[in-house]
Amino acid sequence: MPVLVYTSFGEVPEDVRAHFSYPNQPKFLLSFDWFSLLFATSLHQTLSPRIYVLVDDRREPMGALFCGVSRGGSVRRLLSLTNFYSLEYAPSVVRGAPDQDTIVRQLIAHIATERPRWHAIRFSFLNLDTSGSQALSDHLRRAGFGVSPFFQYENWFLPLGGETFQTYFAGRPSQLRNTITRKQKRLEKHHDFSIKVIRQAGQVGELETAVQDFVAVYNASWKQAEPFPSFIPTLAATCASLGVLRLGVCHVGGKPAAGQLWITGGGKAIIYKLAYDEQYADLGVGSVLSREMFRIAIDEDHVDEIDYGVGSEAYKKDWMTSVRRLDGVLALNRRTATGAVLAAVEAARSAMRRGRAPGPRPQTGVVGPGRDPAAVEPR
Repeated sequence: MPVLVYTSFGEVPEDVRAHFSYPNQPKFLLSFDWFSLLFATSLHQTLSPRIYVLVDDRREPMGALFCGVSRGGSVRRLLSLTNFYSLEYAPSVVRGAPDQDTIVRQLIAHIATERPRWHAIRFSFLNLDTSGSQALSDHLRRAGFGVSPFFQYENWFLPLGGETFQTYFAGRPSQLRNTITRKQKRLEKHHDFSIKVIRQAGQVGELETAVQDFVAVYNASWKQAEPFPSFIPTLAATCASLGVLRLGVCHVGGKPAAGQLWITGGGKAIIYKLAYDEQYADLGVGSVLSREMFRIAIDEDHVDEIDYGVGSEAYKKDWMTSVRRLDGVLALNRRTATGAVLAAVEAARSAMRRGRAPGPRPQTGVVGPGRDPAAVEPR
């Protein structure tokens, strides 16, 4: 089966694009929609896209790898099309396509035979418990690459078995439940308080206003401003057009106090970004908004899983019940002189790491004193 290679998103034919667009690709974060907006809003500054598409004998797409090529330098590097906005990466496989392992094997076989050869391949945000991600590592090794997996993040999540929000919330720690209940009663009694959740564009300007409110909250929080200001508006607009947006904004006194952007589709709700204005920290607006967003995901969207993004923050244990690893894979081509040198350097570094006592796993968020833990960004 042949592999087609595209070096820009614009040159991908419409029929191929459709096979990998949501909902044909039920995981939004593995879809053409996601990778194209990620590239257009941030990655275009450092990478050139390289999209591999496996087609069958009738030229029907079966699977794809959305990759990027680092610009400049003497080392030829092929990278997963990911950055700090990413939460997962894996082969994008057409719904109903048979034998995922064969799809990945043929994609990797093509990459391994490209000329000039790749010196290094790096895939990030892999859940190696899934067949597609594990197959990437296995087939790189079988193609002759020296493969080194490395830990990146923990990913806390909540598998759901059809329970109601009331049942779920009753099972949370009593301190969390009591605090949120008390805070919400106080908000309703003493403040002009409301929560609005946007799912689609709706009336003219409604989505734009909600996005502006979210950005205002984000900029008034403890977090650094977005390095790519167009990313969030583009993401929200794309998700709204596909019906997977859940953008919640809590207002106090008519002003935005907390915001959460969830992506819900394919039976899964992802808590993508959240923040609150620090001047409202004592009101618990982040926790109260979290409660409502969880209720919508469980009772209205009936999702099978809620994903709390990447990071090992302790507060996630109050909301989630399960955790998995997200790993990266570095594959070095020892059949090239440059790859062999890189492999030797990596082997030396690994030996040094084994000789040192293990340190704490990397974390991407810290809950500071006085902050509302439920409103800290999960990344």
